[in-house]
Amino acid sequence: MHPGRHPLHRPIEALLARHEREPEHARQVARLALELHDTLRPIHGQGARERELLECAALLHDIGWSVTAPDGKGHHKASARLIRESTWEALTPDEVRCVAAVARYHRKALPDPGHEELQGLSAADRARVAWMAACLRTADGLDRRHLQAVDSVSARRGSGGIELRVVALGSIDDELSAADRKSDLLRSLLPGPLTFCRVDPTDGTPQGPSDPP
Repeated sequence: MHPGRHPLHRPIEALLARHEREPEHARQVARLALELHDTLRPIHGQGARERELLECAALLHDIGWSVTAPDGKGHHKASARLIRESTWEALTPDEVRCVAAVARYHRKALPDPGHEELQGLSAADRARVAWMAACLRTADGLDRRHLQAVDSVSARRGSGGIELRVVALGSIDDELSAADRKSDLLRSLLPGPLTFCRVDPTDGTPQGPSDPP
């Protein structure tokens, strides 16, 4: 969304200023989540509005750290609560609940229709939440060390399934390992197996997780 012009920009930036301790991480995760959303659009079929909701949730996914214990336990649920309790003139009540749910599911438990966060949402909204949360979880893993080490991510679909090509200079073993773990929701939604491949940005050469740069 365009800074200063999109109606969601001001409330998001206000929440970030009040609660986010590592805005660089939040913005990196949001950027990668949107890249995943865009590159997987032929599969999930979601549009521009879902993209905006995902960006909102991704930017705010960690604001709950500011109101939880130093170890961050339960911060995903706290982030969802802060989002729900904020004023959103540019979102409908159901959209606020979707954004909060996506932030809530950036870690730990997968979406479950029995969870309070999903109660009352339509089947279509629950499906939207699942896909947006899947992109957010994976993107969050790709910034595991909060170092913004990943340049970009894109999907390549082949007969063997989906390959996520992660462009980065140098070792990103921690990020690839975390993204692999946190892609559990994404794997449940994809039509085939999912693999990760690091790509050297200097020459476009695919490398394994432990290959030297």
